[in-house]
Amino acid sequence: MRRACRVLACAIVAPLASLASLASQTPSQSRPQPIRVAGVVAAATTRRASTALLAGALRPPESSRHATILRPAGPWPDLALARAAFDAHGVTEAYDALRARLGRSAELYGARGASPTVNAMLADPLGAPTLAIAITDRIDAAARVAPVDVHALLVESARLFDLEAPSDDLGPAMADAMLARASDWEARLALAVELLGDAARELDDALSAIPVEERPALRDATNSLLTAFATNVYPTMEEAHGRTCKSLLSIDRPALLRAAGWAAIVARPDFWMPLRDEARRRAAGSTARLDGVEGKLIEVRDTPLGPVVIGGFAKNRYARPLALAVDFGGDDVWSAAATSAEPEHPVCVVVDLFGNDLYEPAAEVEVGRPAQGGACLGIAILCDQFGDDRYRGGRLAQGAAAGGVGVLVDLQGKDEYQGDAYVQGAACFGVGLLVEVAGDDSFDAALYAQGMAGPIAIGMCVDVAGKDLRRATGRYPSSYGTAGEFMAMSQGCAIGMRTLAEGKVHVAGGFGILVDGGGDDRSTVGEFGYGIGYYLGTGIVRDRGGDDVVEASRYGIATGAHQAVGLVLDDDGDDRYVNRHVASIAGNWDHMVSILVDARGDDVYEAGGISLGSSTITSFAALIDGAGKDRYDAGGSDLALGACGHADDVRNGTRSVALFMDLAGKDEYAQVNAAPPPAEGFTALRKRTDTHEGKSAESGIGLFVDQVATKRR
Repeated sequence: MRRACRVLACAIVAPLASLASLASQTPSQSRPQPIRVAGVVAAATTRRASTALLAGALRPPESSRHATILRPAGPWPDLALARAAFDAHGVTEAYDALRARLGRSAELYGARGASPTVNAMLADPLGAPTLAIAITDRIDAAARVAPVDVHALLVESARLFDLEAPSDDLGPAMADAMLARASDWEARLALAVELLGDAARELDDALSAIPVEERPALRDATNSLLTAFATNVYPTMEEAHGRTCKSLLSIDRPALLRAAGWAAIVARPDFWMPLRDEARRRAAGSTARLDGVEGKLIEVRDTPLGPVVIGGFAKNRYARPLALAVDFGGDDVWSAAATSAEPEHPVCVVVDLFGNDLYEPAAEVEVGRPAQGGACLGIAILCDQFGDDRYRGGRLAQGAAAGGVGVLVDLQGKDEYQGDAYVQGAACFGVGLLVEVAGDDSFDAALYAQGMAGPIAIGMCVDVAGKDLRRATGRYPSSYGTAGEFMAMSQGCAIGMRTLAEGKVHVAGGFGILVDGGGDDRSTVGEFGYGIGYYLGTGIVRDRGGDDVVEASRYGIATGAHQAVGLVLDDDGDDRYVNRHVASIAGNWDHMVSILVDARGDDVYEAGGISLGSSTITSFAALIDGAGKDRYDAGGSDLALGACGHADDVRNGTRSVALFMDLAGKDEYAQVNAAPPPAEGFTALRKRTDTHEGKSAESGIGLFVDQVATKRR
């Protein structure tokens, strides 16, 4: 029986809130061997009785630190108006037929692991924004609360796939009670070691279908798979990569989330801050040393999972694998090995309390050694409390995972994030979380980053506050051969692994989620970015406010392709959306749901191609702008502003459906290729006829609505 009832909730306290393949390689005999987790942590079972006591007899009062949802400044555009408009103008029949077809996507295309949530969004496109608002409200609330509620993020990760979630019975209040009972130095360290043992045991349960001795080889095969996926979206056309996917699909995901729950308790800064005075006293006379660590140490303990190290108040350098490292101060340097988890060291927790720190990438950047809250078949959690920090990552870094859980929480400071691929809240076959609470930060990556989810994964990038720069482009050339353009698959992006042949492994995408809590931000992203889905993946961007600029490339800004969902939800601000490429700004291709809802602000939309609420090939698209003086530039496209349809719709016997609604404000339209042309207070039904192999039929039906005054209840 799974031990869900024992799982402690986790919370991290905020003061304010061309790459080398490893497929043929085997682990060197000189490398550490994988830890046999189940055996080495058996001693931790002695704490079960005390845990049960806390869960039953003690029952502390509910914690006062609840995650409260920050409500928008005004109401969201009433999505019921869209349904009413469809009814009034005869679009409902086509819409219902389309959503019935889209709702069967997982069944029709044979993908493994499709989420019930994505199925629900495909089956009811106009309901998708309401679902996404609720999801991102909960994520945003968990990041704003003090403590940051990582447990809630793990629960949300389970909910999205309809999995058994880490138990709420042992939530933040119970974790607080445990800390109260282990208040001195020795008791607190002993508790930390025991909790890491619990995490290791749950991790071993999660990986039980994979023999311990085979885990390093699977890690190397996973790196090879990720390398292939970086340049080819059909990696499982190769038999070896298909076998790797099957092994990763055997991981028990609820147990994986429970393992992260145990470890995250130890990553709470308030686990360690009460020991600060005692740490200073002990540091004065300490002679503790450990190979691979330079500087002043307070204490070193050996455990079956690896060293536990308590660092002092001056600059230290950590350059070796560690089970637990807590550093009380100084401008420290952390190696990749010290901040990551792999089969040889499967659980890693790092807490850096003060200092302007440097986090270094792995020396083997090209082959995907994880770093900075990065995990491959393991659990890695990094929390940095104060300081202006620099994160330099290669792959699987900065809150990223493959077949594991990787978490990075940075609570305060002006921070810089740099990485290559699978970074900054990214995951494949696991969960990757990056939570950045306060500061004007910069995020730079090339591919698969900033809230990216691959197959059956959750990737979240959550930035609570600050004026931020996000960039994901510049290294991997366009898959379409477009000069000067680059792939991105980033910024609220979810992508599954599909193939073009029968008998190969198809795996559904997960949920790539980017939540920005406010600030005047600038986002630049290459092909496939900013609220995009691909092959049963769901990409979501939620921006809570600020005057933002988003510049994207092909398939960018609430778009995507192939049985997926792409959503952008913006609460407020005078925003500018720029994408002159094919399939852009709530325009899509092939069995898609793409929706952009901007609630308020004087916004500018600069588009081209299939855009501004336009869909093709059995797809639905909508652009809904709630209020403001807006400008829409269609770039001369005849598939924009509610126009839709394609010859392949005729082939499929379907009609695409599209919607453009501007609910209030004095608006301007430019470079429009539509008859009749749009105008203030104007409504038009847009039907399109196409021909496929000599057969002509209606391929799309769309609705354009520009409403002079917003109707509110």
